[in-house]
Amino acid sequence: MKLITWNDTFSVSIEEFDTHHKNVVRFLNDLFDAVTKKQGNLVVAPILVELIAYKNYHFAAEEKLMSRYSFPGYARHKAEHEHLTSKINDFQKKFKEGKAMIDLELLNFLKEWLTKHIMETDKKYSSFLKEKGVS
Repeated sequence: MKLITWNDTFSVSIEEFDTHHKNVVRFLNDLFDAVTKKQGNLVVAPILVELIAYKNYHFAAEEKLMSRYSFPGYARHKAEHEHLTSKINDFQKKFKEGKAMIDLELLNFLKEWLTKHIMETDKKYSSFLKEKGVS
């Protein structure tokens, strides 16, 4: 069972970012699978670390292109990234201290954030960047 199933409605029509988003979906599905199978922190913790590192890589790539081409929604978009990063960093700290667990509530939050962010925020840069020759 999957938490998120990728489909073309998620596409931002920029190959690099569609690939990134597919990878984030895969990480979330891996976490969901580990949590629902009660595999424990030895399995869950490394997936979380990979997800966070990949999120950082993806956000930096998006922000670099938006900045390079002076995307008018850059500041708001970056603020959304920073807000999620802050929440995830706080969670990761608590997780490492044994004060938080990855559960379905967290996974559903991440699913909702990701789908809303792609559909409502990322899609706003799509046509702008494509007009600049990004594909």
